[in-house]
Amino acid sequence: MSGSSQSYRPDIDGLRAVAVLSVVLYHAGVPMLPGGFVGVDIFFVISGFLITRIIAREIADDRFSIVRFYERRTRRIFPALFVMLGVSSIVASVVLLPAEMLDFGQSLAAATLFVSNVFFWQTTDYFGGPAHLKPLLHTWSLAVEEQFYIILPLLLLVLARLSRQRTMHVLLAVTALSFVISMWAVAEKPNAAFYLLPTRFWELMAGALLALGAFPAITSRRVASFTACTGAGLLAISIFGFSSATAFPGAHALLPVLGTVLILYAGMFTRDTGVARALSLPPVVFVGMVSYSFYLWHWPVLTFARIWRGEVLGPGETALLVGVSFAFAVLSWRFVETPFRQRRVAAARRPLFGAAAVAMTVTLAFGVFAHASQGWTQRHEGYAPPLIAGLDQMKVGVCFLTDTQQPEQWAGTEICRHGPPGAPLVLVWGDSFAAHLVPGLKDEAPRQFQTVQMTAGGCPPLPELDIPNRPHCRAFNARVLSEIERLRPDVVVVSARWDLYVPRVASSAQLSAMLQRVSATGSRVIAVGSSPTFDFASPYDFVYRSGRASARAHDRPAVIAERSVSVFDPVPLFCTDDHCDLVGEAGFLFFDGGHFSVEGSRRVARSLIPKIDGLLESRSEIQTSAASH
Repeated sequence: MSGSSQSYRPDIDGLRAVAVLSVVLYHAGVPMLPGGFVGVDIFFVISGFLITRIIAREIADDRFSIVRFYERRTRRIFPALFVMLGVSSIVASVVLLPAEMLDFGQSLAAATLFVSNVFFWQTTDYFGGPAHLKPLLHTWSLAVEEQFYIILPLLLLVLARLSRQRTMHVLLAVTALSFVISMWAVAEKPNAAFYLLPTRFWELMAGALLALGAFPAITSRRVASFTACTGAGLLAISIFGFSSATAFPGAHALLPVLGTVLILYAGMFTRDTGVARALSLPPVVFVGMVSYSFYLWHWPVLTFARIWRGEVLGPGETALLVGVSFAFAVLSWRFVETPFRQRRVAAARRPLFGAAAVAMTVTLAFGVFAHASQGWTQRHEGYAPPLIAGLDQMKVGVCFLTDTQQPEQWAGTEICRHGPPGAPLVLVWGDSFAAHLVPGLKDEAPRQFQTVQMTAGGCPPLPELDIPNRPHCRAFNARVLSEIERLRPDVVVVSARWDLYVPRVASSAQLSAMLQRVSATGSRVIAVGSSPTFDFASPYDFVYRSGRASARAHDRPAVIAERSVSVFDPVPLFCTDDHCDLVGEAGFLFFDGGHFSVEGSRRVARSLIPKIDGLLESRSEIQTSAASH
């Protein structure tokens, strides 16, 4: 997220402002910026451009020093980062409960060592807790940059012995290889594609190649203006047109990366373009100057507030928190970043590296302590979260496939069947919000009918849909449809967290078409609406922290409009007005921020089973009538 240059360009700070505001407002939930996450990619290109320009110039002048390079990186990155990590650790000690503190401590250690991208890649899974409740998640991008700057100087030093043409060929080949890996990983290893350096390397290299003169010189102001406007248009398409449903990075990342390159490219010829003038406005430049600290502070401020609140923040609260984050950023820039960069603090190299080593040792020790103490449990006497049954009853990896499993790994009808042979057959199809219905159906209707579970994480029962970050959904849904054709179940229960898909990546017409397609097989269909979802990771933690056994759920728009099937809405079983029960007579009704526990699943089943029975009876009557004729 950083860089400097020997020839100051205010438009680059303006471009940084675009990047940081896009990211911050996206994280704040501003709906008009659904693709604001591409701000990170803008930062990558800027950083690659500025740092490479410095390295290449010093290598050409035979005065490049690895030690001096890392001194500059330390002055730029460490002070603001470790102040943020230190303050976050103090706040975490007050706000976080042991399970949350354990995760924070591990991420703190990873951030200290600049491997948090690897940590979040390894620990982010379908049931790993909401990403927006991880206070140090945003440090993954810093880790990517620092890993890049371990490789880049060494690579350029080695290539300096070659001719310029050969150097460019090697760098172009490396960049292209990274892009190809990114394209492959988005489809096959989406989490790795998002977090790891090999799939992001090409984005930083795009800026580096520009700095190294890979593009021919622009020779007219008109061409420069057109180039800058084209770049701005590509950024606008990315920021306003992309969304969380966009497969990313991969090919889609070309738009923000190329857009940033074009704006930087045009500015190398002239800053007298409309885009450069807009980016050079003093208020925009100032936001860009504090962008690094703004990026560092906005995420923990928002995250700690969300954790403490445990419920969805209102627009006014979010706006206030963004303002607080910006105030922290200004203070950090003024009193932390600037003194270190201008050598007013730790002017000599040895005390600078010594202070950096101390800071790393302290935060690393705190992270190790949080891990070793299992989240510093001594802070909360009486805190003893129960093991809430639910996930363990969903047959994860067997009848509920994880996002990396192939459709062929579904265990089959016999293993995923509950109930007596010969009884009417009910097939449950959908994502995890279908899988969590199965424990209740199994317990509450052990002899009334058979239940076959065909569910996969993040895969809604929409056969013609490709789901970003879920590469095997289409194939899995095709297998489900073939099983429906083969088994001819009496009832098919379809369920999903519909609001994640309709209308984000699918239309209500696609949903209706699926329901009609299943009905056409002769099976009766029950479409189960979305269950309540909340802004916490653990219902026990929310109850412990707030002292309340109910919470406000997310808004849940109705998306099932098909009238030819039976619709079942589970929300009234839990919610009155805008608050929903978290605890029932026999324990917690949810095991996380939205999935039913076994107790919650049983509550749903007691109301869903009569609906299933009604369809079975009507189907039997129709079949009897047809046979008599």
